[in-house]
Amino acid sequence: MSTPTTSTRRTTPRADCVADAAGGITFDVAGTGADDAALVLKRRGGKGPSDEVRLPLTASGEGFSRAVVPSAVELAEGRWDAYTESGAAVEPGIRDLRALVVQEPDSGRIAVRIPYPTADGRLAVRSCVRTPHAEAGAIGFAPDQGAMSVEGVLYGTELGEGAVVEARLRSGERVHEVPVSGGGRTFGFTLAYGPIAEAGAGEEGLWELWLRPASDGPRVRISRILDDVWDKKSIFVYPEQRTATYQAAACYTGDNDLCVRLTVPV
Repeated sequence: MSTPTTSTRRTTPRADCVADAAGGITFDVAGTGADDAALVLKRRGGKGPSDEVRLPLTASGEGFSRAVVPSAVELAEGRWDAYTESGAAVEPGIRDLRALVVQEPDSGRIAVRIPYPTADGRLAVRSCVRTPHAEAGAIGFAPDQGAMSVEGVLYGTELGEGAVVEARLRSGERVHEVPVSGGGRTFGFTLAYGPIAEAGAGEEGLWELWLRPASDGPRVRISRILDDVWDKKSIFVYPEQRTATYQAAACYTGDNDLCVRLTVPV
């Protein structure tokens, strides 16, 4: 939790945030200038008109101004940095993310927005937009079998005949499939590390995990985005399986996608 934003005479803009489960965020900003009529969100790396969103600021008392991004406003997948209209980067204050801790969307289209502090102390919003979506849940490990098991929930589609999970080597065309258990919107699978190590022919790298809900359907990336953790890469750390020929561990990417990382022992 950040230090509360209490000063009404701040020279550096700072925003307290409240996020709701529908995707809306309220910003209470201190330290804006007379020329700052809006809070501006800019998508990192974006260059088009849809990569900038202006949110009008209105006085809310005690030196604060309020801006709101409603759930109906589109924020494309990515990381959005917050600025005042005059171009000053906004610092993060209190971030109330309690509504995001446990989410149960009732729609097939998933849109999650999490305000977070960047490594260099600025305020940003992580936006995830997925249709359909495969949400990873509990992950278990069987060290004696050299395998991981995953349970999850599907949004926007359901399991059909011939459902499989594909482990796909990011740097090449190698693919290893395993069967899927469950039914309807729930799924589960067990992935042994040995076969993907053999399929990779000793190549190190990330194996991305995709769910193909039916034999004739499109693949869906397995991710974990329905909570308040904006970057799971360094938070969710899983045990490593070591053998004489490979080392393997489940992990998340910077986009919160589930993978298996394979390396070769030195």
